[in-house]
Amino acid sequence: MASSWRAGLDRLLILWYYCRARYGRRPHSRAQLEQWQQRRLRRYARWVGRTFAFYRPWAEQPLSQWPVLEKSEYLTQFAGLNAHGLPLAGCLAVARAAEASRDAAASQLPQGLSVGLSSGTAGPQGVFLVSRRERLAWAGTVLAKALPGGLWRPARIALFLRANNPLYETLGGRHIRFAYFDLTRPLARLRQELAAFGPTVLVAPAYVLRLLAEAEAAAPLGLAPAHIYSAAEVLEDEDRAVIEQVFRQPVGQIYQAAEGFLGISCAHGRLHLNEDLLHVEREYLAGNTGRFMPIITDFNRSTQAIIRYRLNDVLIEAAEPCPCGSPCAALARVEGRGDDVFVLATPTGQSVPVFPDFIRSAVLQSSPHILDFRCVQTAPDAVTLQLSTPAAEAAEASKHATQALGALWARYGVQPPRLTLQEWTPPADENLTLKRRRVQRTFPVALRALLTPAAGEQLPGQPDAGGIASGLPPAGAGALS
Repeated sequence: MASSWRAGLDRLLILWYYCRARYGRRPHSRAQLEQWQQRRLRRYARWVGRTFAFYRPWAEQPLSQWPVLEKSEYLTQFAGLNAHGLPLAGCLAVARAAEASRDAAASQLPQGLSVGLSSGTAGPQGVFLVSRRERLAWAGTVLAKALPGGLWRPARIALFLRANNPLYETLGGRHIRFAYFDLTRPLARLRQELAAFGPTVLVAPAYVLRLLAEAEAAAPLGLAPAHIYSAAEVLEDEDRAVIEQVFRQPVGQIYQAAEGFLGISCAHGRLHLNEDLLHVEREYLAGNTGRFMPIITDFNRSTQAIIRYRLNDVLIEAAEPCPCGSPCAALARVEGRGDDVFVLATPTGQSVPVFPDFIRSAVLQSSPHILDFRCVQTAPDAVTLQLSTPAAEAAEASKHATQALGALWARYGVQPPRLTLQEWTPPADENLTLKRRRVQRTFPVALRALLTPAAGEQLPGQPDAGGIASGLPPAGAGALS
């Protein structure tokens, strides 16, 4: 009886958060949004200074003077950054045990909190804590933004995720049904279960969506979702094209991380930052390319502070306003992680960033016979390129890919790295829990210092006084979608 009563109360709270996100008052212009954010931030900063031990020394200072934290610093200060003073080691042990057992209930802490892990794609795994109220608020908000037809129309939502959450059972009801598909299981079995469920909404990492599309094209099971969202990894144009061709539906994006619900596509297909939920500072990268690394403050967090937290993501601003009219910033794309950026040297020894989007475009556009690839910078002067091609076309495809990368290095004005070519056959049953990274750098660099120009400094790829960018590939080379 008690559990039934609590489930009913949870549904009411989710409905309340849903209505607030979908129908509540909201700013209609960029100026109104920024004014509203500043009011929220001032109130939140006063409360934070009393609640989280780490921030007490800055309690009387403007938020702009508070420290900017990255993952390593955040984990070091973990106990002072959560309202309960919980130590990192204990939370990490609970989260890892829950993930290993595949039992979502095991992630619950005695304080009524849930503990989870980030994927650990870059560096150590992040640990995040949320209260039940925060989980319900997240659920209501995501439903408000992701379900075009609202809660009043029937929907069957399929979620391909690394870990389950008991919250999905709470969300389910007469109109809305959820099904969790565990990415640790074989794709063939998941696909059979997905067909039996008959989803109207499909949410999965981009790579999994592509595998599902290719399998559907080869052996149709009648999958016909009305709405598709890519989540958890970069959606590349090549993957989007395959998915949309097979399922005949546009692919939206959910930009979600351990640090929060960061963005979602609007009805026009443009990805927007959720600036009605969080404040985003932009640390622009070298060159007039619209690329920046976001520093986020989530002013809805009460259990674990996410304040001036620098994400290791590279985002690209949209060049034009979105026709949907939202005052929330639109993105051209999420380009990838900071450690997906290659760093090569000019003949004079100056380090130059080479962005992953240019590398992806150079390789994939060099030959129609390249089915897939991985390009990894393993040392400052060494790159390994793995190509998946038909055997008969391997030599020609390798030649064209090598030439394309050589032309790219020349446009950037850098010394060509030693290129190692390898054949690559994607595993038939690849671990779906691993995020796919076609472009990756495996050694650390001081990327922020490299990418953020000092006042008046001219960096490679940055337009000079005459508007000419030094070493930057020409427009149309694939930087913006």
